[in-house]
Amino acid sequence: MLDKDPIAEYPSTQAALWERCLAMSATARRDAAELARRGITAAALTKFDADTATFGTMDPDTVLVQEAKVVTDDKDETQARLETAIQAVMDCVGLKDDPRTAAYKRFGVSDVTSLGQAKLHLAATMVARQGRKYLADYADKGLTAAMLATVETENTAFVDQMAGRYEAVSTRAGATRARIVFANGLYRQLVALANAGQAAWRLADAQKAHEYVIDAAPADTAPVAAKP
Repeated sequence: MLDKDPIAEYPSTQAALWERCLAMSATARRDAAELARRGITAAALTKFDADTATFGTMDPDTVLVQEAKVVTDDKDETQARLETAIQAVMDCVGLKDDPRTAAYKRFGVSDVTSLGQAKLHLAATMVARQGRKYLADYADKGLTAAMLATVETENTAFVDQMAGRYEAVSTRAGATRARIVFANGLYRQLVALANAGQAAWRLADAQKAHEYVIDAAPADTAPVAAKP
């Protein structure tokens, strides 16, 4: 059975969660003695600080998306060069054999622009192989061994970059899942601190208690009432 994608438990962006944890860390360190009386140990505070720092180093989706885009752009450029190299060979073949003939069709491709990635790779492989086999037949039409070598070179690069793109997409998906799972754990720690802090100060100091509200408004403004 496939694992389900994790669901974010935190009611904010990951950036906002991280900022709130940074602020909560300073508050919790100040009140460490009071929190200890309510089950928040020094070890728990140390873990919270460490996890907050780790979360801040995780690459956001914006970075991973751009990295994947660079790989995709490189692959698209190589694909265009491969299509051009194949077409150059087929133009030479077409000068001797009509595209409707068996002689032309034995090269395995007619319109490279309509091919998917896998079929383009196979077409390039076939064109290079058939081109070398019948090179002497089309040499007087401009076909050269160098043209066929270009097809093979671009085809190799194309396959490598297809693999790179799949890896980039997979890496992004894995990183996205990992960040959500990690953020959920960090949020649970934040909630535990918030509950302990509010319990410590609710009756003794309203301002300090308010500092433990997770979605607290800035200190110079009144808390905004939650919408029903």
